[in-house]
Amino acid sequence: MFTMTHAGKLAAKAVAATVVGGGLALGTGGAAFAATPTTGSGSTPAATGHLRCARAPKALARIDKVEAAVTKRLPKLQAAETKLTAAGHTKLAGRVEKRINRMEKVDTKVAALATKIEARCPGVSAG
Repeated sequence: MFTMTHAGKLAAKAVAATVVGGGLALGTGGAAFAATPTTGSGSTPAATGHLRCARAPKALARIDKVEAAVTKRLPKLQAAETKLTAAGHTKLAGRVEKRINRMEKVDTKVAALATKIEARCPGVSAG
């Protein structure tokens, strides 16, 4: 009924987007700590903040893509779970439920990451 290739591809894309976004968030945090000048000479924090937010539009675009894929796929999976449960296929319905839970978890993480990026880089959009 469901091919694992489509679900696997979607999950891989979601994980890749989460990893990229997490790397962006962790990388910028590390760069912020490294960029704080301890002596009087060095770059100003405003200049480093600008470089840090330069990659935000690309990351937000990827996050939007993942959210769109999850939004598109969740109703189909929920309908399939309902159909399987009604037909008495509880084991298969349980697998579909696990997949739904994973996708909802990914959606929650990606939304939190987008909020974090938008908070750190005001005025940045996914365009």
